[in-house]
Amino acid sequence: MLAATRSAYGPNLLARLLAARTQQQIDECAKAAWVLNGEGLIADEEMEYLAPVIEHRRKSISTGTHAARAKDCVRHCRPAIPLQKRAACWLRRRGLAKDCIIPTCLARAFTVSKLAVLSVIARAVMDRGQSTMSLPEIAGRAGVGCTTARYAIRDAARMGLISVSENRINGFWNRPNTIRIVCGRWLRWLRGRAAYRAQKSTHSAGRDYFGTPLRNLIPTIEITRFNLQSTVLQAAVGAISTSCWRGCIKLRSGEVLLE
Repeated sequence: MLAATRSAYGPNLLARLLAARTQQQIDECAKAAWVLNGEGLIADEEMEYLAPVIEHRRKSISTGTHAARAKDCVRHCRPAIPLQKRAACWLRRRGLAKDCIIPTCLARAFTVSKLAVLSVIARAVMDRGQSTMSLPEIAGRAGVGCTTARYAIRDAARMGLISVSENRINGFWNRPNTIRIVCGRWLRWLRGRAAYRAQKSTHSAGRDYFGTPLRNLIPTIEITRFNLQSTVLQAAVGAISTSCWRGCIKLRSGEVLLE
């Protein structure tokens, strides 16, 4: 048979495998090798040598392709957020969440990040009656991502706390949604908070800077050292009711005797 004689097909296929750069070229070489082996133009010993080479080239090319894709992906990925900025966002979230702008019975159903988003919306409602801020603006004020802000608004709307109205211009563009608070308990909480702050600001406006208790420069209580003899003399000179003292006060060489 022809398979018993040496031919140039084996070395040519080996050279093509070593020069291949894509998986398609490797597949074409492998197909040609098996066809030639079936026709008897490549011996079985040569095919036993070519089969591991084919698998090795497939793995090496696939590894190189994945590494190139990963390199391109890293180049186009968003840079990591600095630790200092991340800590500042977390502090902002915690400060907004603990400001008690949402009733406790409603706040326990949300996380800290979602409470920060709802706190931003509640402040806008207290100032303007409704919130017309865009989603990135709400997320930036709350110190969270746009996805977290979207989930917080969706959960609050499902619970019936807020109403979201779309301001659509056409099929492709729309203005920021209008968000209003429709929960009566939350609205009463906000009204009570606004009244308390107004009363507190009125009381604090009546005091000047030096009239506060901690910065009062004029003493209101005169502090004197206690002296028993001077106290008894003042009591003897003044009018003392007989109902309080049933004896008379006598002074003998600086001693006080009560009879």
